[in-house]
Parts: sequence; C-alpha cells; structure tokens
Amino acid sequence: MNERNYYYPSEVLLELNAMRDRAELTDVVLEVEGRSFPCHRAVLASCSPYFRTMFTSGYAEAKQEKVKIQDVGEVAMATILDYTYTGRLQTEPDQVQAVMSAARLLQVDFVGRQAAEYMKDHLDVSNCADVLMYADMLANSDLVEASKRYMASRFNQVAQQPSFLQLSLPLLQSLLDREDLMTNSEDNVVQAALRWIKSDQKERLQHLPALSKSFRHSFISPKQLAEIETKCLPTDSKVTYSKSTDQRLGHVRTEMQIFLQEDFLGHDSQQSAPCHDPSTGELYSMNMPNNLDSFSVTATPDDELYLAGGLLAKKDDLPGMTIRQKKFYQFNHLLNTWEPRCEMISPRVRCGLVYLKGYIYAIGGDNAKESAERYDPSCDEWTSIPAIPQTMSSEICAVTLDDSIYVVSKEGCYCFSTTENKWN
Repeated sequence: MNERNYYYPSEVLLELNAMRDRAELTDVVLEVEGRSFPCHRAVLASCSPYFRTMFTSGYAEAKQEKVKIQDVGEVAMATILDYTYTGRLQTEPDQVQAVMSAARLLQVDFVGRQAAEYMKDHLDVSNCADVLMYADMLANSDLVEASKRYMASRFNQVAQQPSFLQLSLPLLQSLLDREDLMTNSEDNVVQAALRWIKSDQKERLQHLPALSKSFRHSFISPKQLAEIETKCLPTDSKVTYSKSTDQRLGHVRTEMQIFLQEDFLGHDSQQSAPCHDPSTGELYSMNMPNNLDSFSVTATPDDELYLAGGLLAKKDDLPGMTIRQKKFYQFNHLLNTWEPRCEMISPRVRCGLVYLKGYIYAIGGDNAKESAERYDPSCDEWTSIPAIPQTMSSEICAVTLDDSIYVVSKEGCYCFSTTENKWN
C-alpha cells in the first residue's frame, strides 16, 4: 500500500500551534520587549536558520530555557511566530517595515520577500522616499529599484514631499540621473535639488557642484542657470553639467484622444481602451483594470488620469449580482498600467468624478446616491465632505467652475462650494 494524506502537514501545524497556545511541550521561551513567547525549538529551527544555528551550535542560548531576542519588536515577533506555526502571514500596514526588519534578522525569507512585495504594491507619493531609504538601509536592491522607478514616474509630486528632503546625496543623485525620470521641465529637477540643499544649507551647499552633474544644461532656462551660479560658493570648482543631450521623459508629450466608453472595453482577461494620435493617425491601446466596468474617470491639468468605482464584471461567478466597488486607480503613463491608490470610503458606480485645485471629488453613485468624498493625492487619503441635500436617483453629471462643483441630474442642479464646504 502506498497512500498519502495530503491534509497531514496542515493538521500537524494546526496541532503544533494549539500546543504553543497551551504552552504544552514547549522547551524555550523567547523574551521580546518584556513579553514571553513559549515555543518549540524544533519548530523555530525548521523555519529559521537564525534559530537553527542558535540551538545547534555551542552558543549559551542552546541550553537556556529563556532566550532574550534583541532588535525585534513584540508585534513583529508575534507576527513571525504566527507565520512559523500556521504558514499564514498577516500584519497591519504600519507594521510591515518592522516585520521585514525582523524577518531579515531571523532569516525567515518568505516573510521578508512578502513584506517587500507589499511595500512595492503600496508605494504612493507620500511614502516612496521613506521606502527607498529603508530599502537602501537593508540593501534590498529590488525594493530600491521599485521605489526609484515609482519616484521617477511621479517626480514633480514626490519632490514636494517632506521625506524627499531626507534623501542621502547618493540616493538623490541616482534618482536625478535616471533616464526614466518624468518631468515637463528640467527646471523642476534643478529646483528640487535646490530645495534639498536649502533644507540643510550649511551642510549641503557644498554638494551643489556634484548635483549639477545630473542637470541637463541644454534644457535649463537662463534664469535657472543664473540662480545656480549665485548659489555656488567662491571656493567651489567650476560647475559642470550632465553631458546628456536627451530630453527628460515628459518634456515632449503626444496629444492623444482616449476612448474610455464601456462599448470599447473587451471582456477578456485584460481589458483595454483605444487611444488615437491625431497628428499621425496611429492607434494605441491603453490597458484597463481587469473585470471592472461602469467606472468613472477624470484628468488633472497635469494630464494625470484617475479612475474610481465601478461594477465587478465577473458576472459568471456571481449570477444575478453586481457589486459596487471602492477601488481607485491612478494611470502610470510609463508602464501603461493603472496603479491602485487608497480605496474610497464608499463603493460607487458612475459617480461624478472631478478634479479641482489639487483635490479629486467623488460624488454620488453610492447606495444612497447622495454621499461625497474628497481625495488628496499628496497623502493618498480620502475624507468625507457634506452629502448632497437631495438623493440623486439617476446618473449625474459633475463639472467644475472657479471654486465650485456643479452636479446635475433629473432631480435638479446643486452647487458645492469648496471654500465654504457646503451645498446650495
């Protein structure tokens, strides 16, 4: 007879975890920040080379009943032990870095890789510089590259963040030297570098000649060149610039007509929408989020595209239902992909989605067809704003003028004043 019980590994883990909870047959206690974790040496050693070395070599900890673990937080230790005994990794977003650091120390590779992947998937304008510095500290080259690539694709926004000013000189130089850095003016690159210097001028002014080697001289305005010269110290060597004669991505843009109507969307695994270049007559394809329709799209004056809400399009799996979505995306022009951002507070379908003076507003389209919220791209966060005074039972049209948003439906027209934060 040759039979295999495929449930056996999971059943063993389940029982070992139950024994850990009961402190049954445990033979070591890990002390972390004053908290005690009864464990089984064999289980720890099977998951972590760090513990295997500790318990099988001639270290004093091999015979101690209690082992104090340094440089690991209590929550991170609990997370890793839960993974060790269950095979399931679960943690809060604000603990991901701590868990990744602990996994690196304890050599739990799967946890470290998954934490890095989570951070890659959740990069935003407000956190990407912090993630880059953290990844550089850990020498995680994949996460470093992902962070730099994201920062390059959103350079103008990233450069305004306080964390940008905390970058080290080598990290800043490596970012400014990237060929995929997207900005509509070389002056923006220069100004970002000068802001970095100004934040600690006494220490950083000496680095201006080094940074200027990343500036592409041919595309800097005369006024900006003059400002660079005034910043140089008398003892500085002559300022030299990058030898590159290539324009940055974003300096030259192609005007495109983008068709996002549902009629154009396919129903395969990768939906797409056609784009047309009127100057050449060429057609291009824009990838769309999978399995989503009835969404809303808006554009900013800087040609950033945002997509919100919609219906889950996998109707085969849910006969007779559709499901409203909270999803919110920003389009990455370089990669032709929609990147997820902070989800909306309420799920919405065909909501009024508009941009006005630095914020994006999502209005109606929810179950009550009257709530509204506002998105701040600088911190990737939604906040509620006053609801429309009357339920809008039909599809709405939302437009902006001056400081106000006008919402029109068959029930009538309402105006939201962003300065007074109220509807009329």
